[in-house]
Amino acid sequence: MKETWRLVRRVVEDGDIVLEVLDARDPIATRNEEVERLAERLGKRLLVVLNKADLVERELMEEWKSYFQSVGIPAVYISAKHRLGTRRLIASIRDLAPRIPATVVVVGYPNVGKSTIINYLKGRHVAPTSPKPGWTRGEQIVRAKTWLLVIDTPGVVKTQSTGDLALDVVRGLVDPGTVDDPVPYAYALIRRILSYNPAALKEAYGIENAGEDVLEEIGRVKHRLRKGGRVDVEEAARIVLKDWITGRLRYAVPPPSAEKRQRGSDNS
Repeated sequence: MKETWRLVRRVVEDGDIVLEVLDARDPIATRNEEVERLAERLGKRLLVVLNKADLVERELMEEWKSYFQSVGIPAVYISAKHRLGTRRLIASIRDLAPRIPATVVVVGYPNVGKSTIINYLKGRHVAPTSPKPGWTRGEQIVRAKTWLLVIDTPGVVKTQSTGDLALDVVRGLVDPGTVDDPVPYAYALIRRILSYNPAALKEAYGIENAGEDVLEEIGRVKHRLRKGGRVDVEEAARIVLKDWITGRLRYAVPPPSAEKRQRGSDNS
């Protein structure tokens, strides 16, 4: 953890503008207020980037944008993978720039799309500058535009386990390919997903079941069987975790004010 935060602090120190990348499906869960406080202490300007917006309805994205603006943080929603809203991102960076040329850094939890955003900002034709003293090989600042420099090293935020297995998955603390026992994580994630989108399993796998044997049913649908026809439950669990990362399993969390309104409506 110390090494992680050392790198995060270093890239933040070297930038003018900090792009905090959040997963548009679950912004609060992927928000890191420690990063925001660090940026404020160092006198850096902060821009929240809600990435993977292609997986969320536009109306909800507008609500999230308004929410962050209401707490004093400029925000923009994009899909870096599909190049949606990226011009708006560039315009927002320019509006925030304290000087020209401006240097931006990209920070956030694993799997939120930091590298994709860096690659977009860099573009195909970039002019690298000399690596800074103390940087490892491959770390560099590139001139993406005449007025824009990009630090080609994402600040990867990692924290200790939260104690909430689903939240650990959402924050990228769990690697589906290497985690020893993916089953409890998959069950916890499914519960979180269904609390926001009850139709998620039907949309992804064509099943209605959300009971204790849901992983077995997913395993049968995905043909993950062992000898004798038994379902490979661990492999089914890994599929669930991967499908969250890739966006196949869908849910979207409303901003706090909207969530309260929604729950009030549900209880009436």
